[in-house]
Amino acid sequence: MSTLEVLQDVSGGDTTVSLSGELDISTAAELEQVLGNLAVPDGPARIVIDLRDLRFMDSTGLRLLVTADLRLRREGRELALIPGPEPVHRVFRLAMLEERLTFVDGSPIADAGGA
Repeated sequence: MSTLEVLQDVSGGDTTVSLSGELDISTAAELEQVLGNLAVPDGPARIVIDLRDLRFMDSTGLRLLVTADLRLRREGRELALIPGPEPVHRVFRLAMLEERLTFVDGSPIADAGGA
């Protein structure tokens, strides 16, 4: 059985959602609920999804992140992704989404200037 841990951290106008474990069809509902709660009209200007501790992601997780990106863009907000390990990032590459989605460096210095 897959497990996913979702942690939130609010800093300024950004909310960082850190994922660890596996984002797949059996765990996506947990992240979907968190993103739904953040999608309120007065929600954060930027949501950063940290994928560094994710071990696995399937097409369900990919669809969830692409849908969240589209919704936030329509609202004038931003979704940024901190890349995960190679097996996770490969899913974005194979779907040709590396240029479509916003990827940022996970270091505080790099993120301070906005990505």
